[in-house]
Amino acid sequence: MMKRGLDERQDQLMAKIGAYSSYVMFFVSVVVIVAEVIWMGTFQAVIGETVIFLAGGLTSLAGCIKNGIWAKSGGDMGAGQSLLLSAVCSGIFSVFYAAALYHKTGGDVDVVRYAVMFFLGIGLLGFICLQILGRAAQKRRKEQENKYLE
Repeated sequence: MMKRGLDERQDQLMAKIGAYSSYVMFFVSVVVIVAEVIWMGTFQAVIGETVIFLAGGLTSLAGCIKNGIWAKSGGDMGAGQSLLLSAVCSGIFSVFYAAALYHKTGGDVDVVRYAVMFFLGIGLLGFICLQILGRAAQKRRKEQENKYLE
């Protein structure tokens, strides 16, 4: 008799493949959006990619928060980890911002000053968002644990 469907191991493997594929699509879309904004200098050129990127990101984020998952380790992300992550991401996007600003203005403005302000603003915003979302996931996880204890 022929086997129908996937066994448990194959299901887990398919889930990992799907997750990896989502990560690749997510990061490729970020690179494409940033590259097109730098190259063309306008956000109108990337409206479609941005909508797709946001839809995927928000769906993933909502699913994680709803299920009480925030860090891949299964625990919580501490303030230090949130600060490091927000600083790294802010740094990367600040470089792209500086490149786009230089490309658009031809170097007529103080690009470094604006890039530093962008870095600080986005870094702070990212840190605050990470902390709020981490607390929301922690609250949801505790609610689920209490539900299953009853």
